[in-house]
Amino acid sequence: MNSDHFDERSTSALMNIIQDKDAGNENRYAATQSVLRRWRQGVDLKFLIDLLLSESSRDRLRGAQYLAELGQEVEGLNVAATQLADDALSDCRRAFVEYTVNSGRYDQTISNALAKCLLDLNLYVRVEVINWAVHISDERFKNFSQLVEAGAGWPEFRFPNPLSNDFWNASILKRAVRGLDIIRCIRDGKEIEQIKKDFPEEDSFIFDTIQFSKTRRERLAKWQDKSQH
Repeated sequence: MNSDHFDERSTSALMNIIQDKDAGNENRYAATQSVLRRWRQGVDLKFLIDLLLSESSRDRLRGAQYLAELGQEVEGLNVAATQLADDALSDCRRAFVEYTVNSGRYDQTISNALAKCLLDLNLYVRVEVINWAVHISDERFKNFSQLVEAGAGWPEFRFPNPLSNDFWNASILKRAVRGLDIIRCIRDGKEIEQIKKDFPEEDSFIFDTIQFSKTRRERLAKWQDKSQH
């Protein structure tokens, strides 16, 4: 089937093809691309919104994957996408950050959600926020930093002993400040290897991921040069 054929099908029919394992990989891929083109134009968004808001974790994961593949803001998806920030699944929380990066959106709700994701125990989510904060404007980063340091996004501890609450609040503050300091160092142009040495408490995966992103073009150029010789 050619792409025109899929574009003539209803979104419901295309979603069925995508889920049909007997449809063949090429047909399922073509159906997916046709659906994504519609969603980028704001057409039939209900199908994706239903996935994002579903009680089924499997459906929400599907929705998060589609959201990442869109690669752009679609106004009708903003509310549902933002709700992923509180999802129990780390892949969904990560999808929220990626959507925010792609859309460039920033308001009070999003900033609070991003502050929470900076403190995420899943390193993929935390590093996505760090990468986001490295590239935003000075004004926006100043606002975000103030929110984080003021306690935005912090979990609420309810131990019977208030000293236990104080212990974990101090731990959260330390992790929040460390995240912001790492971002400041990267924004100032410091070398990743030096930053890694300056912050030994931060997991090395964070720095490796940032370095991987920063050196993507360099690796591509080297690979292409080797291929030509």
